[in-house]
Amino acid sequence: MQLILKQHYKFYRPLYSLFSAITLTLVVWYHFHISSSFIWKSSLAEIYIAVVLAIAGLVVMYISGSKYFLQITGIDVFIKRSSSNTLQQKGLHKFVRHPLYSGTLLFVWALFFWHPFLNNLISCICITLYVRTGIYFEERKLVNDFGDTYKKYKAKTPMLIPNLL
Repeated sequence: MQLILKQHYKFYRPLYSLFSAITLTLVVWYHFHISSSFIWKSSLAEIYIAVVLAIAGLVVMYISGSKYFLQITGIDVFIKRSSSNTLQQKGLHKFVRHPLYSGTLLFVWALFFWHPFLNNLISCICITLYVRTGIYFEERKLVNDFGDTYKKYKAKTPMLIPNLL
């Protein structure tokens, strides 16, 4: 990516964030403009578990997003401040390499199991494919930025699902 963008590489993150916002908007628009039917009727236990998992996903998203909002969105490129280009390996990053993506996937899939409509399934699949594609490019960037440090971190830390054992 750096070879393609050259001197504009510093705008990689805000461009990526803009692309993310646009594609997510398209998925959400599509989601609410198609008619859909239930795939199955959720039991009360399924609904309860789904709500708990959705809240957990929102909490993970909030923690990740609020701590690194300027970096995640790329807005920090436009603010004159000293940037610490260090690899985050503490907090939620101790358990997964991409906690914001983990929280997002946990949230959207929990919503699907709460309301198992066909359109929710389609949205979940699209968001999962998008997240997986984003991780592919993000990890290439992180290897480029942090080299062996990131490779070692990647070898010991799961991508999305924490190893709870």
